[in-house]
Amino acid sequence: MMGKVDYSVVLSDELLDQFYLFKKNGHYDEKLVQRLLRYYKPLYLTNISQLERIGHEPDPTLRINLLKSDYKSQSLEELAKITQFKIILCTDRTDFPYVNINGDVIESNYSGTFLRSDSRLKAISHIKALCADAKNKVIVYDKYFSNQRNNIEILKGILPKRKLEIEFDKGSFSLEQQNALKAECPAWILKEKILLDCHDRYLIVDDKTEIVLTSGFQYLNEKTKELTYLVRRINGHQFG
Repeated sequence: MMGKVDYSVVLSDELLDQFYLFKKNGHYDEKLVQRLLRYYKPLYLTNISQLERIGHEPDPTLRINLLKSDYKSQSLEELAKITQFKIILCTDRTDFPYVNINGDVIESNYSGTFLRSDSRLKAISHIKALCADAKNKVIVYDKYFSNQRNNIEILKGILPKRKLEIEFDKGSFSLEQQNALKAECPAWILKEKILLDCHDRYLIVDDKTEIVLTSGFQYLNEKTKELTYLVRRINGHQFG
């Protein structure tokens, strides 16, 4: 594990102990390890003091590398500064640099980034698959949606053709765009509401799945600008 490597995170004593038990098929807390693995990015950074605290005897190579690298007695906070993500995964704190795997404002989500000229086919396929799960409602939020006529073609391509409520911010869809959606699928029910002002663009599926776009919907088709999207599980939404 040691040598000239890029370390990602630090684990609290409790989580490092559970991680080792998991690796050697010992008696570990299954639910705790599942939550840890949702956040964990290899490789973790540890030191001699932490291994001694949890009673873990490292193999000789690991011990030698720790000593050579001078990873002996630093605090977890000091170790975190050396890692790429600058965080300590734990179960009992939320103050930085700690990230609580049981619930924290810093999350571990799925995302995709596409540079100029990159194909967006995978992003479109992923978002379409997420929207296919919609049972009742999809919220489409982009306060500049009407500025791009082709935005409506994106929605026509990713939303399931069945009875579905499509909610959007007041004034964000032109009448022409609304008529185009109604013509595409008469079962779609369009609802215009006053939604809270936000900077990013959103698709929210049944108040359970949130898709955030850092650029306009048109960049799911156009390749003239970078695009990043993020998918996260939610309970409700911020637009109410």
